Amino acid sequence: MTVTAVSTLQARPGKEELVRAQALSLIEPSLAEPGCLNYQPYQHPTELGSWVVVETWDSRAAFEAHLVSSHMREAFEAGAELLAGPPSEQLFETSN
Repeated sequence: MTVTAVSTLQARPGKEELVRAQALSLIEPSLAEPGCLNYQPYQHPTELGSWVVVETWDSRAAFEAHLVSSHMREAFEAGAELLAGPPSEQLFETSN
C-alpha cells in the first residue's frame, strides 16, 4: 500500500527565503531514503511564503521512518522558528 502525504506550510513573515532553502534541501536526502517514490515541494506562485509538499512512499513503515530521519528531525526543529504554525498534513493510501 503506497502512502502519499500532502503537507501545507506557511512561512513566518520575513522567513520566506529560509523556508524555501530548507524545503529544497530536503528533496535529495528524502529521495535517497528507502521506499521514497516521490518528494516534491511546491511554492505558491504569488504567495511566496506558502508551500505544499507532496511525497509518496511505498509503505506506511517507510513514511514513518522518514519522519524520524535526521534531516526531518532537523527540519521539524527549525520549523518552530521558520513557520507561522505547525504544518497541516493529509495522508492518502492506495492499494498496490
